[in-house]
Amino acid sequence: MKILDRYVVFSILRISLATLFICTLLVLAVEMFSSMNNYVTNSLPFTDILWLSVLGIPEYLMMCVSLSFLFGTTFFFSQLESNNEMIMVLNAGISYRRLCLPVIIMTSIVTALFFIFSQSVMIDASVEHDRLSVEYFGQSGTQDSSSISVASFDESYIINASFFSRGISRLYDVTLIERDDDRRLEARISALYADWDESAGCWVLHDGRQYLVNGDIVESSFFDELKKDNVTLEPEYFTNQSRDITTMGFSAAMTYLKNVRILDKDAWYASMTSFISRLSSPFAILILVLISLLMNYRFKKNVFLFSLIQSLCTAVVYYVVQMLVSIMCSQAMLEPVFSAIIPAASVLIISLTIRLTGIRNA
Repeated sequence: MKILDRYVVFSILRISLATLFICTLLVLAVEMFSSMNNYVTNSLPFTDILWLSVLGIPEYLMMCVSLSFLFGTTFFFSQLESNNEMIMVLNAGISYRRLCLPVIIMTSIVTALFFIFSQSVMIDASVEHDRLSVEYFGQSGTQDSSSISVASFDESYIINASFFSRGISRLYDVTLIERDDDRRLEARISALYADWDESAGCWVLHDGRQYLVNGDIVESSFFDELKKDNVTLEPEYFTNQSRDITTMGFSAAMTYLKNVRILDKDAWYASMTSFISRLSSPFAILILVLISLLMNYRFKKNVFLFSLIQSLCTAVVYYVVQMLVSIMCSQAMLEPVFSAIIPAASVLIISLTIRLTGIRNA
């Protein structure tokens, strides 16, 4: 049995990894070709182009890995059937369920590894890729925002800015409104820009004017630099959260979701759906492999072709259902957790139904 288990596992791994390598190269080539105009226009050195491409590889791997393992599993089992090797396995007293067991264990390990990979290496590479894109091409990053108004969680101050650049953690054209414990105006500060002080964990305002309210008296003064120790909202809270929640640090994301649920329930649904999609995306590997295992390979001819079409059609159903349910969850029609549960349950039921019906190709 150990020999058979090794044969099954390494056969599927070999095919899947080869497919993953080829698909990733194809996506990388397409991405480089689409960015060629930016490279030429900005006279970007070859080393910088190469580094940008390397930073994009983790995301491309996550894009291709689930379909690669779907193809590898489908190819292996279709060949077992078409070469009549499945008959030999079954006649040896080994059930189809037992044959699938090492595949499920192997895929579970691969899914866990890619989950760790997606929450660490891929996120860091994606953030760095966005930062360098802003630096090299002068374009607004996906985490930049404009016309921002953000209130602190205790509502003691409100910050308004015309633009936020995530690459350098800077707010432009800043207005800070501070309130006392009775929610009365305490100070108004206008500044040309504000920078995030990582070591102090607060914002530092530059080139502005401060108005302090003391009873009926308003005191005005200019400043070159003003450090606000009480303004501690991290840069992540000024970004385009629909995108940034997918690359935000786990603890920062949980804090953000906890607070935004209190402040803006509609925004929480959209952000929570994106966050669940981020966490569940590696599990598409396991789900698509299970689809492949539940498929019916007992076609009379063209086993691989019909098996692959059957698996790919079911995979398309999975991604379409996932997209539709995610939209519904983002719009508060369903709880965000269903964006992961409903697509997986739907396609597994469909795959199991196809297998149980035992439809043969004439």
